[in-house]
Amino acid sequence: MSATKNIEISNFLLIWVTLFFAFQYPFELFLFSYAVLGPLHYLTEIQWLEKKNYFLPSVNDKKNYLKAVIVGLLLLFITFAFFEIGKWEFTQSLQNSIQKSPLSQPLSTYTQWSFSALFVVFIFAVAFQTTSNKTQRGLIIGICGLSTLILYKFTFFAVCFGIFLPTIIHVFLFTILFMWSGAKKNKSTWGFFNVVSMFFVLIVIASTDFTTLPYNTTQSTLQTYIATNFHQVNYALTRLLGHADGSNWNLQLPIVLKVQTFIAFAYTYHYLNWFSKTTIIQWHKVNQRNMYITLSLWIACCTIFYFNYRIGLAAIYVLSMLHIILEFPLNVASIKSLFQNTSADTKEMASITTDRKSTRLNSSHLVISYAVFCLKK
Repeated sequence: MSATKNIEISNFLLIWVTLFFAFQYPFELFLFSYAVLGPLHYLTEIQWLEKKNYFLPSVNDKKNYLKAVIVGLLLLFITFAFFEIGKWEFTQSLQNSIQKSPLSQPLSTYTQWSFSALFVVFIFAVAFQTTSNKTQRGLIIGICGLSTLILYKFTFFAVCFGIFLPTIIHVFLFTILFMWSGAKKNKSTWGFFNVVSMFFVLIVIASTDFTTLPYNTTQSTLQTYIATNFHQVNYALTRLLGHADGSNWNLQLPIVLKVQTFIAFAYTYHYLNWFSKTTIIQWHKVNQRNMYITLSLWIACCTIFYFNYRIGLAAIYVLSMLHIILEFPLNVASIKSLFQNTSADTKEMASITTDRKSTRLNSSHLVISYAVFCLKK
């Protein structure tokens, strides 16, 4: 418990140190964390999840879930590849020819729907975690899958599952749920304190006045940030907060800087939280061969990012999305544990109350019996 407490105290410090640097370098910190910390996080977590059977009830569930993961990842990659070829000069002609072909309309419809693959795979995780009945699982997945044929046309659904689920929900909301679940399991006061601190971070960012870009933010940094398309996450959040309508959005607006500070914090702390809990999670306990492969791939990813950030982003797209999708069962398990613990605590309290009542009744019965005995005497 002492080691756990020290880790939680370290995490408290990490939260506020990360926030400090997010204020100072909102764009640079995000780009650095995504390129350097991100790939190592993906590689190590994927191995750890595999050792944990992806937090699924059985090996058979694992096999079926992996099939859904492969299909979902393929659907997402096709859309990613289609948009990606339009960003490079030597492939733009290919995209233009596709758009002029008879495939243009069905492909346009497909790309609008494709983000629904994330939603469907998430529902797979929910179904596998909440019931073992195959019929119930099939109904849940089938109904939700068919509903996407209508829901994908709604902007909120598209933004929520196409933009927020693999980004902000994953790195911030699910991180809080993971922290909260761990705090309840370990009955850690500092763990609960860290969960509360995450919400205080939002208050600090919201209450801070932003006027202009930090003086050390270069134009090349902003260009790199836009080239990665992560500005769409910023724009979606800004619009959700009611501060952008598409015509007045730019990277130097105070609200945009606030949102970017939050994004930089969320991503960086998400990675640091994972690495800080190495001794608890034990993700580093793999054979030497796998560790060498992991480190080699990580160095290769960092090298690609160093020479060309856009190529690096494209190169690790599958790895990034894979770790997000494979983590869905863990996310659902974290949510379940919060309710299960509460339910267990309630049952325990009820049992204690019943035992106390039973003890009082037994005591009363002894007193009455003794009194009757005395009267007979």
